[in-house]
Amino acid sequence: MQKMTFALTIAGFDGSAGAGILADIKAFRDFGVYGTAVCTALTVQNENSFASPGFLPWSSIEEQLQKICEVRKYQFVKIGLVQNAEILKKIVGWVRANNPGAFILWDPIMSASTGFRFFEDDDADRFFPVFADMDLITPNSFEYAYLGLGVASSRNEILVGTKTSILLKGGHEEGEFSTDTLWTDGQTLKFSSKRLLGVDKHGSGCTFSSAILANIARGKSLPEACKEGKAYIDKFLAGGEGRLGNV
Repeated sequence: MQKMTFALTIAGFDGSAGAGILADIKAFRDFGVYGTAVCTALTVQNENSFASPGFLPWSSIEEQLQKICEVRKYQFVKIGLVQNAEILKKIVGWVRANNPGAFILWDPIMSASTGFRFFEDDDADRFFPVFADMDLITPNSFEYAYLGLGVASSRNEILVGTKTSILLKGGHEEGEFSTDTLWTDGQTLKFSSKRLLGVDKHGSGCTFSSAILANIARGKSLPEACKEGKAYIDKFLAGGEGRLGNV
């Protein structure tokens, strides 16, 4: 019997399964990775509208982490929706203390695709000190700007060349092609595909980042994992029904 590969997602619950932990686990499964989950928020939403975030307190998140990690150590961890920088710091600190060698990916979620805003403006500077304990950050262009990770910023220069890599997702840009930019190990790599005009799928960022982590768990290098994730998200965007994508 083939040994199972596990990944852990620490993110919000979305009942439509288009985003959050349900979307993450579906993407993991498509690559043969068994996904488990810790919930950070019980959101009230569907693929078309958002009512409330339902954030859980740190005590509840920590209790879930302790229980799920009683059975095994997790070497591949994705973090999604968090209430603020303080909660993110606590999650990353807990994972590092209990799974020291884990590959940690954070997919920032600044707002819901339906428009609900999660982060406050004055919280932006509090995120940066946590980045050094992560392996990959996958913001879209709005989150990239919010976190102060512009190419000309000192923050970008500090992170590029360290163990913390950045993948700037190009889905929110304009043009014939959707291009994602990866800064890793002092390199700048780009991944492009033809843009599907008029396509707006709920949870595409969650699904993309989860596909990348699943490929890391399968033993792919980071550039290879991003390439595989790009091909997967193109299929996701082309499939499904309405605002729900599917592969």
